[in-house]
Amino acid sequence: MRKLIALAIGAVAISATAPAFAATDSDTMQVTATVLNNCAVTASPMAFGTLATLGTAAIDTSASVALACTPNAAYNVSMDVGLNASGSQRRLVNGADNSQLIPYNLYTDAARTAAWGTAVGSTVTGTATTGSATLTAYGRIPATAAAVSAGAYTDTVTVTVTF
Repeated sequence: MRKLIALAIGAVAISATAPAFAATDSDTMQVTATVLNNCAVTASPMAFGTLATLGTAAIDTSASVALACTPNAAYNVSMDVGLNASGSQRRLVNGADNSQLIPYNLYTDAARTAAWGTAVGSTVTGTATTGSATLTAYGRIPATAAAVSAGAYTDTVTVTVTF
């Protein structure tokens, strides 16, 4: 029995001291990602509603402009003059009848004193600190708008976010 135990211990000792034929090496691997500034804009429709008369008082409304951006992205939001503008005057048109027009404008403030600009630098700027921002576009048909025929008046304004 002692010979058996000695033989077993000897076998373990030989296998533990056998030379290793495997070698190891290591290196580091750099892992990177690049996050680009990005913003997407979604504008809700602006509706002045059903109008009985024009030319007696200003008619006001508003709409939302939502931005989904990379967190902390600086943005600049502009709005063009629409499809029916005359110079810088935005106008609603009754279908294809260009003689039936309702002037309106878009503003950046509720007091409607600062027109929403059409070019970078004269628009709404900010930083999407949390990655999103909601802006309000304030619309006004002026009290000086002339009476027009009944009908559905529309315009299309392009909202652009520059980031």
